Order: sequence, then structure tokens, then C-alpha cells
Amino acid sequence: MFKNLLSISLVCLVLSQCSLAKNTEANNTSNLLSLLVAANSNPGCSISTTAAIPSNLSQVDSKPRTKYSISACDEAGFANLGLGQSEVSKGATGTSGTSVLFTTNDVMLATNKGGTAIEVSFIMNSASSTLDVIGYGTGSPLSGPTYRLIAGAQTQYKNAAGVFGNTGKGGSVSAPIPTVGTTHTFCLDFQSTMGGSRFLNGFNKPCSELTDTERGSMSYYPIMQMMNVPVYTGGNRLGFVLNGVTITSFTVGSIVSNTEM
Repeated sequence: MFKNLLSISLVCLVLSQCSLAKNTEANNTSNLLSLLVAANSNPGCSISTTAAIPSNLSQVDSKPRTKYSISACDEAGFANLGLGQSEVSKGATGTSGTSVLFTTNDVMLATNKGGTAIEVSFIMNSASSTLDVIGYGTGSPLSGPTYRLIAGAQTQYKNAAGVFGNTGKGGSVSAPIPTVGTTHTFCLDFQSTMGGSRFLNGFNKPCSELTDTERGSMSYYPIMQMMNVPVYTGGNRLGFVLNGVTITSFTVGSIVSNTEM
């Protein structure tokens, strides 16, 4: 009997360890499922899934994307979606460089799967408005590779030295310039290639509206930064600095860029 009990105990221990490993691997998925269950009573403050955007790159997973609708969120609503905030009012409006919104869980996708695309819909509320989109972030305040969208000016990025400078663009397109009082939707890649390079590639339209030509040629990238991009190893949270900006929604998914070096 003792041998039988010992065998049963060993089997249970093995199964328990396998279960723990599986749970650790699927931690982000479980967090998301919990939030989906808890936060769908108000469509203006909810999490939902939206269609995947298939990729031509072999390492990229074409999985459904996660959309955060936040136009009707108050402080409790943000918390229900797994979001923290400081100086952000209902409807996700910020007034200064200290107005921040961020995920409290890891939401950025694995770099060995190509990285993460963030689609964000926003309104610049004044001529001095800026919106920082921080990916692979860590710390408090959140810090990491950053796009800076600017009212009336070319998009910038924060380089490896922490200094902001203008991004480039492909030769066949113009640099997008956000205007005040207009709702814009930008699709922003934080790309990590098989060779270990990091690219910031952005488009001034929803990710799902991009054509194969736009996705498949760097000549058609209106926002493009291929050098001096900070590492993506600091963390896996996403954040925004809403300096005179309103965000109505953002979506997390696999990269849309179909090129790499």
C-alpha cells in the first residue's frame, strides 16, 4: 500500500509541476480572459477581441487582437480593464505631460514572435498636444521605446540615449501630421526581427486598412525608424502620456510590417 501511495504522490507531483509550467506560460492569456469576463458590461469601457491581421513573416503569430474601448471609462472602469492612470479624466483625456495611462499587466507580445503593433485612436485637443506611446515598458513612471505623436508636426521617437528626434519615412509617402480636433487612428509597430534588429514602423490609418503594398515595402512606411532604437527587454507593459490628448481606444496585436532585414 505504501508503494501505491508513493507512486500516486509522485504522479500528482509531476502533474502539478507540468500544470504550473503551463500556467506560467499562459499567464498573460489568463489575465486577459479574466479582464474580458469582468469588463464587458459597458461597451464604452470594455475589452474585446478583433480579427487577426495575417503576416507573411514566418515567426509572427496571426492571432486575434485585443481592443480596449475606453471612451466611457472612469477611474473604476480603468481599473476593471487592468489599466492604471494618473491625472486622466473620464473618456481618457489628459492635460499635461504628467497625465499617464498604462497597463498594470504585461500586454506586449514576445519579441521572438516579431514584436507588437499598437493601434490607437486619439484626438489632439490643442496646438501644443503630444501623445507618447510607450511599448515594452517598465518602472514607474513607465519608460521604454516610445513614439511621440505631435499636433502639427512630424512623429518623433525616443532614442537609446533617451532623447527625442524626428522619425524618417519611405520615399513614396509623406510624413503624417496630426491636426487639432480631428480623430486620428495610427497603427504603430514595435518590431523585433529574427536577426535581432529593432524597428519602429508606423502608419496613419487603422492596421486592418493597410494594403499588401503598404505593408510589404519600406518605401510606403510613413513613419520609419531603423537605427538607434532602444532595446525591448526592459518590460512588457504598454503606456501613454496624454499631454492635451483624448484616447478613445487602443488595440494590441502582432506587427503588421511584412518586411525585415
